[in-house]
Amino acid sequence: MNSSMKIRKIGKFYNVFDDDCYILYYLFDYKIKQNRTGFPSSAYNKVINKLEEQMIDYEIIGEGIKISFKKKNNYDKYVESGKDKYERKLKRQNLEGQLEKLSEQELKELYKIVEGYISAREVYNS
Repeated sequence: MNSSMKIRKIGKFYNVFDDDCYILYYLFDYKIKQNRTGFPSSAYNKVINKLEEQMIDYEIIGEGIKISFKKKNNYDKYVESGKDKYERKLKRQNLEGQLEKLSEQELKELYKIVEGYISAREVYNS
């Protein structure tokens, strides 16, 4: 698909929406709220430099700035990586919530299972 990130300045912040959020989440761990994330004007150079370093097409809406890496554009790759990272975060948060509901004994049993899994995995990967 090879799209480009659309960045909009709103007051003292720059905002992105929808799939663009996942790129900023992946690169900077910016929080996503209601399909939107952003960064302050003071972080503008940091964000732009990183987008260019990673060869992600972007456009600053209303400022006439549009950068394209043509066939080398990594936009889609970073959207998918960001979605994967965000999904893992949501799963972790869900698990943490479920763990809080377990009794001490249930937690101890679960820890033994997890520790056994990790030990077996380390032996297998050695």
